[in-house]
Amino acid sequence: MMRLRSLIFLVLLAAAAPAHGETPCKAIAPLSTLALKSMYSDAKSSVIDAANAADNGKIEVPIFDLFRTTEHALDQPNARPGDAESDCAFRNFSDWARAGALTFEPPVYDSGGKVKRGLFNPSFQMIAIKFRAAGYTLDPTMLAWLAKMNRENVDFYVKGTNRANQRVWAAAGAALNDLVQRDPAAERFADQVWHEAIAAIRNDGLIEAELGRGQMALAYHIYSLSATLVLEAARHARGGNETPQDKQRLSLLIAGLGRTLCDPTPMEKLAGTKISIPNGEWAYEVINGFAEGRLDANWSRCGLPPTDFNARDMGGDSRRSVALLAYMADADRAVTHH
Repeated sequence: MMRLRSLIFLVLLAAAAPAHGETPCKAIAPLSTLALKSMYSDAKSSVIDAANAADNGKIEVPIFDLFRTTEHALDQPNARPGDAESDCAFRNFSDWARAGALTFEPPVYDSGGKVKRGLFNPSFQMIAIKFRAAGYTLDPTMLAWLAKMNRENVDFYVKGTNRANQRVWAAAGAALNDLVQRDPAAERFADQVWHEAIAAIRNDGLIEAELGRGQMALAYHIYSLSATLVLEAARHARGGNETPQDKQRLSLLIAGLGRTLCDPTPMEKLAGTKISIPNGEWAYEVINGFAEGRLDANWSRCGLPPTDFNARDMGGDSRRSVALLAYMADADRAVTHH
């Protein structure tokens, strides 16, 4: 816990009173349950059901409102107790914690809700780390809520058979939660999945489980890379050691996806179909921050240039997320070596 509290030195702690006439804080009502419709209309989960996706988007509006306003507040230079914008974000975050948001399950629960909640979990955990870095104290209710959300997600994937990107995202959330509050079970799960994810990278830099996703094979490879990079940084922040072999396997994945962006033919042969090439910032905003300096020329030549770092559902500005996790790793090592 000390290493997290020590992040406070990164911000100014002087209180700033809200300016006269400032816009009041907009309350974002907590969403207790995330019950979604199936997003896909085929067995490979590769063809999106547009109507269901639109309905799901309406349900998720409060979550993205919370993420957008909170991340904007925490990534600004003035984020600290006493700043009107970050105080407002903290009140909303506290309200969601007290309501136990996203931790209530209805009698009939399409697995899509659990899966999407698991994909959101790393963002809630990263936001908690950023609140701490800004000088806020997470009270027992907040910590219990974050722990419950993460524990339910870990339990879901421990019991399940999924070994693709969603499981890696679950491990990334567990590793981040272990930074918020020590949790041996979360740490064990994160370590287990780290080794699984690294072992799943083939010599050609591709992943068998994602090749089965039809036209979405490349998109889900990119999701898997994003999750693995976050997992790597979070494990490193709490003292986990990545071996040279681990880094070499991860480099294979980065290089393999860069080649595919320029020439998708080999992946299409393996996937058995024409694949969709991601052309939106959503595919790159995590990677732009977490893989900075590790992307080869294919990424800039055939992908999008690294102009967007706003990881909207992974805690906000990915450069700042990386910097905080790197600082935590340095602080942890400094304590260990004394």
